[in-house]
Parts: sequence; C-alpha cells; structure tokens
Amino acid sequence: MTVECPYCEHDQEVCQDDGFGCEEEVDYEMQCCNCEKYFVFNTSINFYYHSNKADCLNGGEHRLEKTSTYPKRFTKWRCRDCGFEKDLHPDDPLLKELE
Repeated sequence: MTVECPYCEHDQEVCQDDGFGCEEEVDYEMQCCNCEKYFVFNTSINFYYHSNKADCLNGGEHRLEKTSTYPKRFTKWRCRDCGFEKDLHPDDPLLKELE
C-alpha cells in the first residue's frame, strides 16, 4: 500500500507487517523518504459486494454438484448458487463410485 506525501507528492510505501496503518480513525505519523518532511495519514477501509442470482431461494431447484473432498467418502452435494449442502443418501449411486 502506498500513500502520497502531501508536500512533494512522492508515493510512500506503508509497511503494514506489524499492523501499522491498518486501523481506521487513527492518525499515523510518517516521514517522507523523498523530502524528509513529516506528515500524518489515516486509513479508510472499503467493502465491495457482488451479487448472483439464486433461483433456488425463490422456489427453483438447487443446482447441486458434488464437493471435492478428501477422503472421498466425505463428499456431499452442494448448491452452486446458495451453498446449501446435503449428505449423500445411502442409496446414492455416487457413493459406489467413490469407494
């Protein structure tokens, strides 16, 4: 992550290894590596959301696919739209394939 020096507009690398610069509503002090002046910066965290249709939540059928698990005997059916999971029925032919 970088922040621009308000004096010389040089980009400064913010080393967040120890949590520096990660907390909102905190003013962090930094010295510019270019002009050597001190300045403060603060952090804003943004969230972005993405939506997908889930017809199964509106009366449609779940679009089930088998999970990839190890060992294979723990395989389940999972809806690719909403994440609903169900165990394989003991008579499910998929169980025989997994053995």
